[in-house]
Amino acid sequence: MRTLFLVCAFLIGMQLPSSGQEIFIKTGINSTTYDFRSADGAKLLDFTSGMGNSIEMGMGFPFVPKTKKEGAPEKERSYSPNWLKNEVSLNLDSFNSFGGDQNNNYSWETTYGGITNTLSFLAHIGEVELGVRGHVGLYGMLSGTQVINSSRFPLKGNEDFKGVFAKTGVGASASYPVFQRAFLNLTYSYSKSSRLGGSVEEQVRFLSHGVLFGLYVQLK
Repeated sequence: MRTLFLVCAFLIGMQLPSSGQEIFIKTGINSTTYDFRSADGAKLLDFTSGMGNSIEMGMGFPFVPKTKKEGAPEKERSYSPNWLKNEVSLNLDSFNSFGGDQNNNYSWETTYGGITNTLSFLAHIGEVELGVRGHVGLYGMLSGTQVINSSRFPLKGNEDFKGVFAKTGVGASASYPVFQRAFLNLTYSYSKSSRLGGSVEEQVRFLSHGVLFGLYVQLK
């Protein structure tokens, strides 16, 4: 995981010379359900959604600026509007879930870290910026615990949870300027995370809904 984070930081740093870039930080919560299936697609356990924390920080790179129509009046704005934006971020997410049967109660508490790349298509209504987002990312486990009744077991190294997970998802966002070149943001996302490689006899996926609140600052 240390190597993964070093690569993430390098990729973000490579884009620093771009014009119009933004920095941002977001924090919020997610609701996650584990989808645990056999190779033939049959569910192995029924899970209940669990709540977890999410943190995201990174840089945005707008690359299609909005241009006004010829003859349209000039609008005073506290930020530079764009139609299209790419974001690269470091993420920290807690994916938690619950399950059980008549005899046993189970819970899983995991924390994953990784990098996400997001592409947003933007529209503007007055000062409000609305976006439709798609994202892909890579995750690795930082910590994890399974609880069976009153007993706790570490998940680090467990075959179903170790390795690299690929994340894909969609979402929506709304932003509003509150300072010169700074604006508040509310983001909703839905994502699926699946482990790459490994055994195909049993596979676990994370199905997650997330809501994050954050701050963006345009650097120039």
